[in-house]
Amino acid sequence: MSIHLQGVTPGSLGEATLLVGDPGRIPLVTDHWQNVTELCRNREFVVCSGTYEDKLFSVCSTGIGLGSTEIAVMELIENGAQAFVRVGGCGSWREDIPAGALLFNHAMIRDKSLLHAYVDDNYPAAADPLLWHALYQEACRQKKQAFYGIGFTAGTYYLGQGRSVPWSETPAESKLMADLKTRGIINCDMETAIIYTLASLYNIPAANCLVCHVNRDENVFVSQEDYQEMHREAAGLVLKALTSRTRA
Repeated sequence: MSIHLQGVTPGSLGEATLLVGDPGRIPLVTDHWQNVTELCRNREFVVCSGTYEDKLFSVCSTGIGLGSTEIAVMELIENGAQAFVRVGGCGSWREDIPAGALLFNHAMIRDKSLLHAYVDDNYPAAADPLLWHALYQEACRQKKQAFYGIGFTAGTYYLGQGRSVPWSETPAESKLMADLKTRGIINCDMETAIIYTLASLYNIPAANCLVCHVNRDENVFVSQEDYQEMHREAAGLVLKALTSRTRA
C-alpha cells in the first residue's frame, strides 16, 4: 500500500489521472463524472475515480509545489497511472495573455536543482506531444482563449517568482521575471515541471491545461468565484479531449 495515497491500489486508477493542486477543487472535476468513488483522503491528498462517457478516469490533489507533488506523482505511478494532465492555475508573464485565459505548456524551465535527486539540471521537462496537441486542439475547437509556449516551474512562491517582500530587508529576485520573459517564457507555476520530468523518466504521457488567474504585469486577479468555474470548465475540456483522443 502507498504510504501517503492510502487506499489507491493497482487497478483503481483510470486511463488518465487529472492532477489538481487544491483538494477543494476535486468536486469541480468529479462534477462531470458518474459512479464516483473516493479512494483516498489523507493530508492534502484526495484521490477519486469515476466514469466519463463510459471510461474510467481519476483525479488526485497534489498540494502546492515540489514535495507533495513528487509524492503524489510517484505513488500514482507505483499504482499504475497511465497518463497525467495537470489542471491547475498559473500566472501569465506575457502582456497579451490575460487573466482568465487557458495556457498549454509544451515544455517548462525547471527552477535550479528542482528534482536534482532524479535528474541533472539540464534534463528537459517536456510534455507528451500527442497528449499536449489533443488538449490544445480541443481548446481551439471550443473557441477558448488559449495560448501555448514554454513556462517556468518555480521552487518557491515569493522570491523564487520575482515577487517583492516589502516586510523584509531580504532582496527580491526582481529581475527574474524580466530575464525569463526575454527568453520567451510565458507563465509560471509550481508543479508542471515536476510532473513532466517524473512522467518522462517513467515513460508516462503528461500535459497540462492551466487557468491563468493573474497577469503579472497588470497584477489583477480573476475573482475566486470565476476562478473556480474556470477550473470546472477546464476539467470538462480535458475530459472531452481525452475521450476524443481515445476514440481516434
